[in-house]
Amino acid sequence: MKLLVCGASGYIGKHLAAQGATSMKVLTTSSSGREGTICLDLARAGDFDVGVLDRGDVVALAAAISAPDICANDRQRALAVNVDGTSLLIERALGRGARVAFFSSDTVYGERSEAFDESAPVHPAGDYAQMKNEVERRYTGEAGFKSLRLSYVFSRQDKFTSFLEACHKKGVTAEIFDPFVRSVVHRQDVVDGVLALARNWELHPQSIFNFGGPQALSRVAYVQALRETVWADLAYTVVTPEDAFFRNRPRNIHMRCDGLALLLGRTPRTLVEAALLEFDIPLERYIG
Repeated sequence: MKLLVCGASGYIGKHLAAQGATSMKVLTTSSSGREGTICLDLARAGDFDVGVLDRGDVVALAAAISAPDICANDRQRALAVNVDGTSLLIERALGRGARVAFFSSDTVYGERSEAFDESAPVHPAGDYAQMKNEVERRYTGEAGFKSLRLSYVFSRQDKFTSFLEACHKKGVTAEIFDPFVRSVVHRQDVVDGVLALARNWELHPQSIFNFGGPQALSRVAYVQALRETVWADLAYTVVTPEDAFFRNRPRNIHMRCDGLALLLGRTPRTLVEAALLEFDIPLERYIG
């Protein structure tokens, strides 16, 4: 079995490809085709040589235009990549007998303050969510297709944590939005979950997996977890975002993620546990 990581220069794909390569043959793609990757422009997915895929290979489809505001403001370009090109690549990969792990989003569920699992109906919130849901609608039920609905993916390099770290270094007060609740998941748990699925595809017959952490956290709780573990003196203030911010982003999404726990063989890490690992902080130095 080979693993083809589409979007291997991205935030998750880069780490997935590197870790996967320690135990299996990995091929990588990027839109530029640089640094040893195969060129894949999803806007021209028909040009991609699917001959690199054999029956039983797994495609980790992490490539997309993922910024909600870009999807809303440049909708035609986003549709060409996120729906048309993505669907063509999936169709061609399935035609080769390969399997596709499609990176979707928790935003396909829409606004939900109560905890829910993969059986919950979808109410896509915003253009990005609608695009992800359209791809799911086309292929869910195919034996070779599984959708991974990712919540906010934490690491030291994620955008929000990087923002907080920059504020701390500069000694400025971080402005954070509230309400904004997600089942924050550690990037390493996402990588481990994808690799476990690739290795044991047939042992997991469900088509949809929620990829999130064990707690639904507001941005305030998120910051408090990092104050407990990393930056005790991080200053912050709460700001209520304008209504336009939530046009493409639900305020609350509270996923339960039993499927990910099954893949991992353990409970996904809490944000505190993930922060200790990301910042290489020994447990005995934990100040929480």
